[in-house]
Amino acid sequence: MINKSIIVDESKLEDYIINNFREGAIVEISYNRVFVPGKIIHVYDDATLTIQLLGELLNQRVDINISEVKHELIEIVYTYEDESIKVIVDD
Repeated sequence: MINKSIIVDESKLEDYIINNFREGAIVEISYNRVFVPGKIIHVYDDATLTIQLLGELLNQRVDINISEVKHELIEIVYTYEDESIKVIVDD
């Protein structure tokens, strides 16, 4: 597994997600006091992600609009095939 870390400017985060995140990838989003691990079901043109939660108690689908939570983001870990990228948001 290849592990990388990148810093993305907050104003460019939506474009980065739209252009780089793929359906079927595993994503772990940490913002405010929330940790959301799941599988990406769909990436919309406004950087909203539909995620199938991965958990023992919760296996539901949720939509996360990155534009609404980007000010509170701590990090996003995106794993696809044999590469894991930690996205750190720079404000």
